Amino acid sequence: MKFFPLVWAGIWRKRSRSILIFAQVVIAFTLFGSLQGLNSAIKQAVDSTHADRLYVGSRLRFGTPLPISIMARLQATPGVVGATYRFQFGGSYQKPTQNVPIVGTDVGSYLSIYPELQSEPAQVQALKRTQDGAIVGIETMRKYGWRVGQRITLQSPLPHKDGSRDWTFQILGSYRDAEQPEQSRLILTNYRYINEAQAGQPDTIAFAVVRIADPTRAEQVEQAIDRQFANSPNETLTQSEQELAQSQVENLGDLDVVVHRITAATFFVLLFATGALMMQSIRERTPELAVLKTFGFPDPLVMVLILSETLILCVAGAALGLWAASRILPLARNFIGLGSLPLTVVAAGLGVAVTLALAGGAIPAWRGLRLRVVDALANR
Repeated sequence: MKFFPLVWAGIWRKRSRSILIFAQVVIAFTLFGSLQGLNSAIKQAVDSTHADRLYVGSRLRFGTPLPISIMARLQATPGVVGATYRFQFGGSYQKPTQNVPIVGTDVGSYLSIYPELQSEPAQVQALKRTQDGAIVGIETMRKYGWRVGQRITLQSPLPHKDGSRDWTFQILGSYRDAEQPEQSRLILTNYRYINEAQAGQPDTIAFAVVRIADPTRAEQVEQAIDRQFANSPNETLTQSEQELAQSQVENLGDLDVVVHRITAATFFVLLFATGALMMQSIRERTPELAVLKTFGFPDPLVMVLILSETLILCVAGAALGLWAASRILPLARNFIGLGSLPLTVVAAGLGVAVTLALAGGAIPAWRGLRLRVVDALANR
């Protein structure tokens, strides 16, 4: 630490250059943290799926309406221990930008299939007795300041039979997702209420969800379900929760390749930019380094001083960039369900920063190590 004033003086010898290097590093690691954090969060979300849940959708396209009558055959399939369904549509509260997803279902069976969704049993019973009742996720309750007992009206693209697009619900309770509390956003309501009032396709669902007794037999159960509806007007495609999540990720493209190529290109450019600026700095300071050696500073210490300048700029810039990424990543919470920067990404980022600093400062440091006092002061 006693040499820190020398390192600090070297960094601030030409402030514009140091600020430029620092800004480049901050921008690069903000991009790195955001992309790698997004990629890691998506992988974590895929890996945390439940192996005992299968999703039954239309073979044409997931979400294409299926008749609700398929539920009886799904429940009778060997290996299936529970089944539920979802009729999902969007609504907006007061403003078109304030979107709230609405799910019409049998709430009792739905909560049994999704045990991580925690709600008071009394509230569930009240919902069964109230046609237009609803149980709302705690995140949505908090966001809009709703309370139990309140009646709310949402506007939706799905019209009533009378042409109205206003859907009114009485809030009878709330639920919390124990695994991902920030994802507690749905409005759960009675399917019969939506089905009787809507002007679209009655007696249909978007997809069904079944729970199986033995996750190791998931593939056999999937095939058994799809065989029942083969060559029918409503052919199905059954997927595990992980397969469904993975297919949705694949719709975005090969995220791994995109992220790695972007970050590799960014760091490649940053390496050369940092190295070039440090080389210029050392050329300008050649006489000063020679004076240090004249006063007795050994060659290895001069090299360490030069590398320390690069390390401080890169590590400090990386830390600020990763912090900025941790502030940006929560903005994508609605898409990935996770809103924090994984510690593995932070550790990897700091490791890359050290490597980048050593690589970018290696040639300037080597020149400082090999510098001869006589040659350096020859023109002074």
